Amino acid sequence: MAADPLRARTAANRRRALTLVGVSSVPLGLAIGLLTWWASSWPYSFVGLVVGTAVLALLMWAAAEPLARRALDGNRADPLHDARLLNLVEGLCATIGVREPEVRVRQDASLNAAVCGRRRRSATIVVTQGLLDELDRLELEGVVAQLLTRVRCYDMLPATVTVATLGIGATLLSPPEPVTAMDRAAANFTRYPPALVSALEKVEAKGSEVKGASRATAQLWFAEPGGGTRVLTPVKDRIEALREL
Repeated sequence: MAADPLRARTAANRRRALTLVGVSSVPLGLAIGLLTWWASSWPYSFVGLVVGTAVLALLMWAAAEPLARRALDGNRADPLHDARLLNLVEGLCATIGVREPEVRVRQDASLNAAVCGRRRRSATIVVTQGLLDELDRLELEGVVAQLLTRVRCYDMLPATVTVATLGIGATLLSPPEPVTAMDRAAANFTRYPPALVSALEKVEAKGSEVKGASRATAQLWFAEPGGGTRVLTPVKDRIEALREL
């Protein structure tokens, strides 16, 4: 692989995150500006617009990570009970070139996983208990590699920020490339595409719907989490893309 084949995607994700925060904070800033104009005059309304937008943008940026982590739920992975998962994360972090994230396990029978965070060094990955129960080591390695690849190229950043926009940004958020790009990159890191294909086949067969998922959190997940959302690339299309490698 090239030195950093995901560099362009990394830059695009950072721009998208900043754009989402800016666009989502404008309505409140505009409301403050109109109120200021009604109470005084237009110069003060302009100041109110700028200040209101800036303050809300900063609040959204700061609140995004804790809100996303709370939405994903889960408890810290247990060093004994979840040793297989933690060992895979440790080994893959060295391979992919990212700092070890916080690892959580969500008590949910569905087969899914997620990642959130504003920075690589503060990322969190969440894996459902159903995924841990159903996948073998190689299949789980493929899924974890995909999550860590998203950390490396900041794919989780725009999706994390969207949670703080109360869903406003969800209608604006679309990947710079299909999620299949992350699948291919993960398969290149593990050097065994069939494992991720097998994992996706099990996800498709067993179901990935997560209780409480919403459109605002959908793109944090590895596969479509349900909750009335259909925003991620269908699993069958991802499988076909991987089989072409």
